[in-house]
Amino acid sequence: MGKQTNIKLRGTVENIIYYQWKGIHCIRTVPARVRQTKATKKAATDFGMAVKSSAVARSMFSKLMPQQPAGRSVIYKVDGAFRQWLQGNPLKDPAPVNEIPFFDGISFNDEVNFKNIIGIEVPVSRIDGGNLVLQWPGFNPVKAIKAPKETAQVIIQYIVATIDLNKEVAHRSSTTNFSIPYVNELMPGQEIVFENVTSSKCVALVALSIRYYKDTTQNKPVNIMRWKPAGITGSFYN
Repeated sequence: MGKQTNIKLRGTVENIIYYQWKGIHCIRTVPARVRQTKATKKAATDFGMAVKSSAVARSMFSKLMPQQPAGRSVIYKVDGAFRQWLQGNPLKDPAPVNEIPFFDGISFNDEVNFKNIIGIEVPVSRIDGGNLVLQWPGFNPVKAIKAPKETAQVIIQYIVATIDLNKEVAHRSSTTNFSIPYVNELMPGQEIVFENVTSSKCVALVALSIRYYKDTTQNKPVNIMRWKPAGITGSFYN
């Protein structure tokens, strides 16, 4: 704000405003208008959608997070994944997409990468009717899953977060968990079906967590951060 001297004016001339404030004649300029291009408008829209979608995904995955609430590192990772993905205009492509590289492999724990804990392939794939199937092969827990000393039981939990980007970030989730005795024996394979988790304009993110217990009654959990692996293991769109 500047003061008027000599001639006292009131009104607007181009981008300059002349006015009176508490008996003082003042002058100020109007900020120049910034013209937004299509690119800047899209970037702003993508940013807003990315932040909202990321917040929804993290909320649905909160039970898997080793740290409560999720740390800044996890927020940056998930926000960034949505921003990078949206830059490619995926919402305009009706084709189904599996294994979106920006999401797959995101770890919720900087102290341990969940991909280094499980030594077998556990594929999650799309089947008919909007369903996903998780396929655990037959395995020996001691050989297939890294664990701290004195581990007696392992609990693995999966959550599928489905986010509808066409309806202001509507969402739903599907959860399953199962216990594995940590013994040097062969365990039978199993298939787990997540029903109705994929559909048009929806991104479905599959995440898991691994928790260890020193007993079979789950009363003695291992609370060391580096033994709380969790992260996104699968992603689907449309």
